[in-house]
This record gives sequence, structure tokens and C-alpha cells, in this order.
Amino acid sequence: MSIPTRQAWMRRLLRGVALLAALQAPALAADAVRPTAAAAHRPAGVPADYVITPFGYFHPSCVQEVRPGETLLADGRIRAVGGGLRAGARCRHARFGPNGEAVAADGPAPRPQAATLDQVNGWVLDTELITRSAYAGISANWTVPAAPASSDGQVVYFFPGLQDRNNVQSILQPVLGWNAFNDNRWTIASWNCCRDGAVNYSTPQPTASGNQIVGTVANNCAAGTATCSSWNIVTRDATSNVASTLSRTSNYGQTFNWAFGGVLEVYGVNSCDDYPGDGAMSFTAVRLLDVNKQPITQPSQLGWRANVLQQQAGCNLNAAASPTVSSLSY
Repeated sequence: MSIPTRQAWMRRLLRGVALLAALQAPALAADAVRPTAAAAHRPAGVPADYVITPFGYFHPSCVQEVRPGETLLADGRIRAVGGGLRAGARCRHARFGPNGEAVAADGPAPRPQAATLDQVNGWVLDTELITRSAYAGISANWTVPAAPASSDGQVVYFFPGLQDRNNVQSILQPVLGWNAFNDNRWTIASWNCCRDGAVNYSTPQPTASGNQIVGTVANNCAAGTATCSSWNIVTRDATSNVASTLSRTSNYGQTFNWAFGGVLEVYGVNSCDDYPGDGAMSFTAVRLLDVNKQPITQPSQLGWRANVLQQQAGCNLNAAASPTVSSLSY
């Protein structure tokens, strides 16, 4: 092989290697919708370039959008509509819990912890229920509340969800968020975290105060499957008939035996005016499916526990639960 021919062959080889690396890169597209940056209200120790998620503070490279028609696989890769695969995010950075506590990239999600703080970050109110077996799904309806009276960079989330009580790694959740994507408006998105420390969310859709939201988490396995590997998370605006969906997303080996009928989670809330202006939210028609995919209807099996996890001076923070309604006030 002549020198010019060998040089041309080497150039082609290097271009091929570069193309393969690009195809395997876990980067988001330039027009991906990004969660809100933590800079304005982050606790001490959280880097300024981190972003806010329903799981705490993450480096931007650890957070990825799963677009309509795409599927998040159990190994972290993402399958496109046409069947092609792209690498998912592989987080190489520590993450931080709501109050700035460091968590290893592949460490468990921080459990909600009771506290009284000047600035509120993390879970504030929830209703919970634990089974000895497993849940096959949960659904709930709620109304988009009024915007907060004050808008100074805070993030507010509302959601139901499922988690593994015995191996706290992740939570599957259909989420309504205020300023969740640095937009000072209400949006809906579905979230799953944290394979290899990565946060996955479906493309957010805008919604508006007064609209009716239906959130659903359901497995795709046969009835009786306690540890199902495939789940659908759907956050739907029934008023405008749009949805944000994670389809066939993985359980990452978890058995979901811990249900949340309704949760209020916030970041950067410094005063009562940072909460939604109408002061209360009710999750209605809360429905749990047992491991056999049958609705749980017996009151004795629906002893929801309501928790106030954080207090803030002057704010009416309270939670209450019945078999089918979770009520949160703030």
C-alpha cells in the first residue's frame, strides 16, 4: 500500500471511530428541554451548574429527556421510534439530596426526612401506603392549582408514585411541576430515576391552572408478577388532551410495594407566597392495583398514612387521607 493510500485509509478509519463515538455519546440534543438550574436557591455544597429534579440535585450530564415514541431500556439505552439505539446518560458525578447531602452517583434516593427549616427543599407533605406484596399500578386525578403569588426561582412538584420500600433506589412518578423547566409555568412530565445515577424524564407538556390532570403508573407484566421489568408512566392533561409518557420504562429490579397517593415536593421555597396561591390540592379517585392487577377496594387495605415532613413558619402545611382522596394544604 502506497503512503498516500495508507494515509487516506487511516483518515477513513479515524472518521469511522469518531462517528461511532458520536453515536454512543449520551448527550442530549441541543433543543432538549432542560430542568431548572439550582443556582438561585441551592444549599451550600451544591455546585452552581447542577439542576433540580424530583430526586434532588444532579449534574446536567446525568439528566436526559426521553422523547415521544422513544423507550428507555433496562440497560439505560434509549430505543428510537424506528428501532435505532442511542446510549443513555452514564452519570459520573455525585448527586445531592434536598438539603445538600452528597449521594454517590449510583446511591439510593434519599428518604423523606422530617425537618423545620427557613428555606424548604424536598418533600413537604405526602400520603403513603405499604403492602407486604407488590403493587401493579396507581392512578390519581388532580387539578392544576393557581400559580404561586411569588415567583423567584422556586420549583414546586405534585405527584403520586410507586417506590420499593425495602430497596430505596428510585420512584416512578407522573409529575405536575411549577417552573420545573425554568419556565415559570405549569408543565406535566413523567419521571424515572436512577439507573447508573441518571435521571430520565419524558418531554414536558405545558398545562394551565384549572386543568384536570390524570397520572397513571402501571406495569406491563402478567397478573401476579411481583417484580415486573416494564412500566408505563403517563401524565395526561385531560382538559387539553395531551400527555407526557415514559413507555415500557424499567423497574431496575425493584419491587414496588410503597405507594404515594399524593406528594408535595419543593425547592427554593422561602415563604408561604412561594406555594401555589390557592393553598390546597386534592388528589382524587386514587386507585391502587394489587399484584394481580385488581383494584384494592377494601377500606382495611387502604389505611393511608398522611405525613407533614417539613414545617415553615406561618404556612398552613397539613396532609390528610381517605381510601380514595389525598388532601394537601400549604
